[in-house]
Amino acid sequence: MKNVILSAAVAAATLMSAGAAAANSAWVDHGIKLNARSGPGTQYHVIGTFNPCTKVHVVAQKWGWAKVAFNHNYYWVSAKYLQNHSCHYVPKKKVYKKKHYNSY
Repeated sequence: MKNVILSAAVAAATLMSAGAAAANSAWVDHGIKLNARSGPGTQYHVIGTFNPCTKVHVVAQKWGWAKVAFNHNYYWVSAKYLQNHSCHYVPKKKVYKKKHYNSY
């Protein structure tokens, strides 16, 4: 009987931690490039940007800012530009127009 209760407790703990891990994943909102800062506020330096739909791992939140882990580094981003579902981003292609030169 003890083994059954222990197994059920371990299974429940595993499910809860799997759900908690999934809840910490976030994606940058579609359609924006998001500034990555050194601290939680606009007064901190921008140290990079995230493309739309980039997956990050949220490790902390403070005053509307989220501390995210990405490629073994930590950054602060505005939490309002994160979403809890994935998306697909395709960068726009640059269109080069031929210049027409007038000859005199």
